[in-house]
Amino acid sequence: MVSIMDKIIKTGIGVLLLKDNKVLLGHRVPKQIDTGGIYQPDSWTCPGGKQEYDETVLETAIRETKEETNLLLKDVQVFTATDEFQPDRHFVTIGVISSSYEGELKIMEPNKIDEWKWFELNNLPNNIYTPSKNMIEEYKKRGNIK
Repeated sequence: MVSIMDKIIKTGIGVLLLKDNKVLLGHRVPKQIDTGGIYQPDSWTCPGGKQEYDETVLETAIRETKEETNLLLKDVQVFTATDEFQPDRHFVTIGVISSSYEGELKIMEPNKIDEWKWFELNNLPNNIYTPSKNMIEEYKKRGNIK
């Protein structure tokens, strides 16, 4: 039996990367292994991942985006924070936002993401990864879309 003291809240970072009223989403492979995050294979997700010890939120956002997309973020700001629950895990997801980057978009981790695609904010796919969906909905709620 696991006591409440044995449970750990982890931090995940999601990146709302915007370009011309579009958001970058990656398709999570359908048979993805569970890496200990919020497990939702075969969904569309923003770049991001788990924060490492001794790494700031913004450093995590820049590192994870580069590792996953080959894009180097230039201007990153904290945007939102939400709690994400599954039966055996709890994450606090810190959403960051950026529209400034350089580099060529590439699939860098094909065992996790099989496609990156820019989606119009008013024409998103149905199956969006819950933390990413929460960030996008907050962005839209604040009236930031045209």
